[in-house]
Amino acid sequence: MSKSIKIDMITFKNSKVFAVSLILFLFQAIPSIAQLKNHQTIRAENLKVVLVKDIENLSDSSRIVTAEDPQKSSFKIIHVSFNMVSSDPKNAGYKSVMMRLVDPKGTDINDPIAGGGLFNLNGVETAYTLKVSSNYDGKFLDVDFLYKHPKHYKKGLHIIELYVDGLKIGEEHFIIK
Repeated sequence: MSKSIKIDMITFKNSKVFAVSLILFLFQAIPSIAQLKNHQTIRAENLKVVLVKDIENLSDSSRIVTAEDPQKSSFKIIHVSFNMVSSDPKNAGYKSVMMRLVDPKGTDINDPIAGGGLFNLNGVETAYTLKVSSNYDGKFLDVDFLYKHPKHYKKGLHIIELYVDGLKIGEEHFIIK
């Protein structure tokens, strides 16, 4: 069943309510985001995101002049690091942590050759960008993701979501200008 919501842009255009109404609209229009379940006892702490420009042929790249696409940034590499922590020792065991990276148009960044795949999220097969698996002691685990985009990241708002056992443990947003 699909919901449709009509927003009268003239009424809200000059109103402070516009921003709140727009956020509510987006959460109603995209139920998969609004209905994500968080993990009860595992969470990501000290989440850091670092963007890096392509470092291949660094000495030659300064001499190359190319037409710049206004939608693409000069960044190609993203490094995401965090600590996976839990207050429940029952969480110990072999765990797979998935990172889902979503571009400004809402498209999952997923390249199976680079390590991407699919996982079950709320009964729907959902793409992830990278996955790392490790033995988890139930207390603390350092997790690092290093992803080189086959092209360039687009300019705009990106969303990073982190999952364990099909449940969300963390999220971060960043803007590329």
